[in-house]
Amino acid sequence: MAVVVTIVLAVLVVPLTAVPASASGMSTAEFLDREFFKPRQSPISGAMVVNGWRWYGIDVLPQLVILAAETSLGHPRLGGQLVWENNFGCMRYHGADTRWGELSHGRVWVAGKDWYRFPSADVGMMAFGRYLKVGRDGHYLKVLSGPPYDWRGFAAVYYGRNVPGYEAYVSRLQGFEADYRARAAAAGFVW
Repeated sequence: MAVVVTIVLAVLVVPLTAVPASASGMSTAEFLDREFFKPRQSPISGAMVVNGWRWYGIDVLPQLVILAAETSLGHPRLGGQLVWENNFGCMRYHGADTRWGELSHGRVWVAGKDWYRFPSADVGMMAFGRYLKVGRDGHYLKVLSGPPYDWRGFAAVYYGRNVPGYEAYVSRLQGFEADYRARAAAAGFVW
């Protein structure tokens, strides 16, 4: 009986503390829309990012950081063709037999490489969450379980430690995290 009560309490407490409303009563999803997605006319919504946390356990902040680094938070022009294919995390195509690939709508050839394409923004964000949770045998979930977030460990696999620009990519991730954390704090959110 004590074990069941402990598990139930843990399940009830985490959702209430991990994605809170701000002191003004604005929800996390509303803040994300206002601050990040609507100004960019992004097809991504705050609710999609919050769902990535609820469904896959990936905190809101690292999702934002990665989306910013990969597709400018889904900006239709700056994010490139993969935004139009609803592949906001720039996931390379590795077949439809993965937890994220089964959601794909085939593949698209961009810049000399195969990439996943997804039928809608919602499905693309679901695939992104699944990939971060189970991709590379759970590596991403491990390095993104923070704070602190292990951006070097993330980038070493996601971007490639030996790929030119690795250090600049890590710096961009760290810079986005600092900026977005400060913007959230100014709005009354503690990330």
